[in-house]
Amino acid sequence: MGEPLGELTDRPALAARLAEAGLRGDPYAGGRPAEVYLMLTMGCNLRCRACSLWGEGGACHDAGYLDRSSRLAPLPKLLDFLDAVARRGARMVTLTGGEPLMSRRWRPLARRLRERGLTAALTTNGTMLAGRAEEVCDLFDQVNVSVATPPDLRAELRPGPAGHWEAMIAGLRRLAGARRRAGGRPRLRLLCEVFDSNAGALERVVESLEREGADFDEIYIQHLIFNRPETLRAQEAVLRDEFGRDAGLWRGYGYAPRDMDFQAFDASLARVRRRWPNAAFSVDLRGADALRRYYSGEREPMGESWCDGPWRQVNVLPNGEVWACPDLSLGSVAEAGFDEIWDGPAARALRRRVAARLLPACRGCFYFYGDGHFPRRRADA
Repeated sequence: MGEPLGELTDRPALAARLAEAGLRGDPYAGGRPAEVYLMLTMGCNLRCRACSLWGEGGACHDAGYLDRSSRLAPLPKLLDFLDAVARRGARMVTLTGGEPLMSRRWRPLARRLRERGLTAALTTNGTMLAGRAEEVCDLFDQVNVSVATPPDLRAELRPGPAGHWEAMIAGLRRLAGARRRAGGRPRLRLLCEVFDSNAGALERVVESLEREGADFDEIYIQHLIFNRPETLRAQEAVLRDEFGRDAGLWRGYGYAPRDMDFQAFDASLARVRRRWPNAAFSVDLRGADALRRYYSGEREPMGESWCDGPWRQVNVLPNGEVWACPDLSLGSVAEAGFDEIWDGPAARALRRRVAARLLPACRGCFYFYGDGHFPRRRADA
């Protein structure tokens, strides 16, 4: 099969990170989940251009993958899963998708989170909030609203059914009223993914929402997660040859950024930092050269070569499959308990591999840039 693909892991840095997280002793045992993402549906009513599920080249355009991942795990099994992650010390669980408010399961799952004392978060495109704002306020501690375009670009970058933008604005206004009545809860967070077509208009995204009465507690700027074609080919080879798996979700991380004006991009980021001191960034890229390297896929010098995702990151597809790295199923909560999965042979094999070498696409993964390689500096830092 040849030499395994991927950078050698910086094992001392990984060990220090795991020790900081309280993981000592057995190096391949699962730790306390740092983040838990429960995908309620793969479906979405929008087709945002850079979305890894439904955008250009998104994973859900593969009918076979969409069918497999969309088969719903029994609701009682998901409730048992939430009980298990609570026992393992998880603090926050995010209900996401697709668009989670398209699923009828968000209410019973959010209620179980409330019963177990877990912080409950919802990630939504906002278009279905209007008729659910009061319930959302009652059941969630944090609402993440994903908007990556100003209104004048929405037809090109955020296509969807007629009136979806106006529906989002109506929902945000209803949510603002419910939050005032609830003393400012839940926390409201704007998620703005940056890619080629909105890179010079980030402040316009936020300004347009503020004019409509949206009052965000935090603005989070997420730089595009993507891989070059040759990197995805190498990733698919590792999935197939080392793990016996096919690529599914990874194929959605192949969006190729178009030509970008990096000077204008850098100026837009600088305006965001000055205007909104509460802004945070997935990776704080400053200067046209740093932006050019990142968006050309030349990210090898960015961040040390380690990832603690396999020890701490928990994601569940609608069908119950648990994964810490995309496409590497550790088991299904429809068939086994979470504790059995989290410390099972598939999980330990993944940790053993990542402790030795990163996977080829690690530097094109959300979790690589979210697990401590880069300080998420505030805009005024």
